[in-house]
Parts: sequence; structure tokens; C-alpha cells
Amino acid sequence: MISPPIQRGSVSMHNIFTAAVLGLVVCASGAASAGETMRSELIGSWKLVTNYDQFADGSTRDTWGPGSQGLVVFTPEGTFSAVIVGGDRAAKAGTVPTDPVGPAIAYFGAYDVDESARTFTTRVWQSTFPQWRGLSLMRKVEELNADHLKVVASPITDPSGRQFVPHLAFDRVK
Repeated sequence: MISPPIQRGSVSMHNIFTAAVLGLVVCASGAASAGETMRSELIGSWKLVTNYDQFADGSTRDTWGPGSQGLVVFTPEGTFSAVIVGGDRAAKAGTVPTDPVGPAIAYFGAYDVDESARTFTTRVWQSTFPQWRGLSLMRKVEELNADHLKVVASPITDPSGRQFVPHLAFDRVK
């Protein structure tokens, strides 16, 4: 025979147990979907609005020059493509698309998101900068919402031996 729930005031132990189990289920499902939150917010097309490199001494440089433009696209399938073209690039006679003029980078591959660390890592399949081919490049997400994405890349050492950290900000393409 099933005994009636033990009463404690106006709330039964059965109701408390049921509420506790439901609470755990809600928390568990929330944790699972939270792991997808940053990834789902990242998916789409993002237009570069600002970028700069910051050195250890606090000084900065305009990475790609005034008027630079860029676009990064993250797909639901886990692939990405990115391109940045420096500003103030003059046309040059006698060139072809296979020999670009001025500063530019394009690369593509796959990406993973680490929700708890607030990072995404791109695995570069191919790049106009051959040194990046096959590398995994981590980006720390400083801001991500429906309209804005701000990331900080891992430190890079330039040819002179100075280390800098790239900062990039994007607006969602609508």
C-alpha cells in the first residue's frame, strides 16, 4: 500500500521532492543549452569595424591602415571564412588577382567554441599567409551580442621580435 506523502505545514515532502527534481532537470537542460549559446550567437556574418595591435608597453598600431575592411562568416556546420583588406590600396597596373596589391589576408577552415572559457578556436585549412596553414588560432571573446562581436587574439611576435595582441571588433551584417 502506498502511504500518503508526509505533510510539513502546507507543503508535502512529495511536492518538495518533485520541485527539487524539476529544478535539477531545468538546471541540467540550461547548462546544456548554455554550451550552445555562444556558438549560436556567433553564427552569421560579421563586418570588421575596428582593429588594432597592442604591444606590451601599451602602444598600439593600426594593423591594416585607415579604411581597412573585413568580413568573417561562421556557419552552423562549424566552418568559417575570414578576409581583411588594408585601406588605401592603390590600383597597380600589370597585376592579376593571383598577385594582390597591398596588405590583405584571407583564411578559412573549421571552428570550435569553448563556452566556459569564452573563446573560439579556428583551425586554418588554407590562408593567404602560408604560415597559418594547419594552425589552430584561439580568440578570446570580450563581447558578443546580437549586434557586436569583440575579440582578442593570442599574442603574436612580429619579425622584429616585438610581441603584440590583435584586437578586433565587428558588427553583425543584417
